[in-house]
Amino acid sequence: MAQACSSLSTILAKTESTLLHHLLTPGKGLPDVTSILRYFKGAFDWSEADISGRIIPHEGCDVEFDTACNTLNDIESSLKRYLKEQRKVLGDTSIDYVTVGKEIYLLEVPEDLSGIVPRDYELRSSKKGYFRYWTPEIKEYLGELSQAEAEKESKHKNILQRLIAHFSEHHRKWRQLVSVVAELDVLISIGIASDYYEGSTCRPCVKELHQPSETLPYLSAKGLGHPVLRSDILGKGSFVPNDISVGGAGCPSFILLTGPNMGGKSTLLRQVCLAIILAQIGADVPAESFELSPIDRIFVRMGARDNIMAGQSTFLTELSETAAMLSSATHNSFAALDELGRGTSTSDGQAIAGSVLEYFVRNTQCRGLFSTHYHRLAVDYEKDSKISVCHMACQVGKGIGGTEEVTFLYKLMPGPCARSFGVNVARLAGVPTCVLEKAAAKSSEFESTYGKHKHVSNTKFSTSIKDDEITVIKDLLHATKSWNHHLEDSQVLNLSFLSEIQQRARLLVPGS
Repeated sequence: MAQACSSLSTILAKTESTLLHHLLTPGKGLPDVTSILRYFKGAFDWSEADISGRIIPHEGCDVEFDTACNTLNDIESSLKRYLKEQRKVLGDTSIDYVTVGKEIYLLEVPEDLSGIVPRDYELRSSKKGYFRYWTPEIKEYLGELSQAEAEKESKHKNILQRLIAHFSEHHRKWRQLVSVVAELDVLISIGIASDYYEGSTCRPCVKELHQPSETLPYLSAKGLGHPVLRSDILGKGSFVPNDISVGGAGCPSFILLTGPNMGGKSTLLRQVCLAIILAQIGADVPAESFELSPIDRIFVRMGARDNIMAGQSTFLTELSETAAMLSSATHNSFAALDELGRGTSTSDGQAIAGSVLEYFVRNTQCRGLFSTHYHRLAVDYEKDSKISVCHMACQVGKGIGGTEEVTFLYKLMPGPCARSFGVNVARLAGVPTCVLEKAAAKSSEFESTYGKHKHVSNTKFSTSIKDDEITVIKDLLHATKSWNHHLEDSQVLNLSFLSEIQQRARLLVPGS
């Protein structure tokens, strides 16, 4: 790390960045660790330690180990001097120490000198032509030697702990070095990321809100792309950028997003959240322009998973995360919710989704994106000034067997999308044609049975009520009025009016 930072210091002459000068100048942001590192590099043989797993410290590395080694060396030196003395006493320079089994420092004396060997020599063993002895002095030295070797081994066993303790004494410098490298790594990564983007990039504008007239948090992006997805990843075409605007004076704080399955809703949520993070860490953003007031936290409720071991269903897990969002989000937070409420019945799910959206908009009053397939929500909030109802555009055509084929445009457009085109996803998944045709017929039957969607302007998916249906509806209203009139007169139900209503209803619902 120190070497990497030193290699980067050459750029300081070419930049006026006070941050880089601080980070790369030794003694300032960059701690001076040269002498400490030199000590540890020379503390022991790193190659030997890597091979044998034993750390043999070099002299001067550890005082306690050096002391034990010096004591051992002194005893061995004393034994060598004693050997020289015994050679003079016995008058033979060939006398030497030998080791036999576990017995060390045995004086090996020629057999012809046995007559002049002192009486205190202790015979330990012999071989042809030689006798081996221990003297009282040698036995004393051996006792000291054994104790010194044990002390050396004890100090050696603890050498790693002492080295770590010495290393830890400089923990502030190590932490500072790691912090500098981490910060440089982030700056380098930001620089690389900005080169990786496709399309326009810009330096984001993060604007603090000071004036009372600026109390509404906002986020505005023009031509916002994706920081990760590129043409070489997508395989065909380039990523479709979008304009996003939430919050601020006269602008809704939430976008209620509808659109076809696989139309890009979740991707839009993700790219906005990623752009916010990039902007607030100081990175360039893949957009023509990007402005926002600071966001304290991003809350995301996306995907479906359960927690079986805790006995929590997918829906419970989803709502637990939502509950955490509702309790923790503030006026300056950003919330991204994707298809909330899909784990239960349509009525319950739609009610929960609508209530959660209502709470974020009315109570928390934060910024956010809320994607849904509950198209009734789009109808309910179409005229709400605090919610912008939008959809991801697509084109619809007829495929084999009359099933719909949807071309995704991935473009954010104003207004709701009347349908989700789930049968089209089934077609893409390879569901057999006969099943698709049956599903398409059932879908049309459901829509006929439970009512057409409200007419939506500014989209290609709006539906209209046929003239004959309008006539029948008018007749039904007339029949109802007549029915009410008869009830007021006689308080007796006229079955003929009930029969007339039933007959006219059948005109609206064929096959009923």
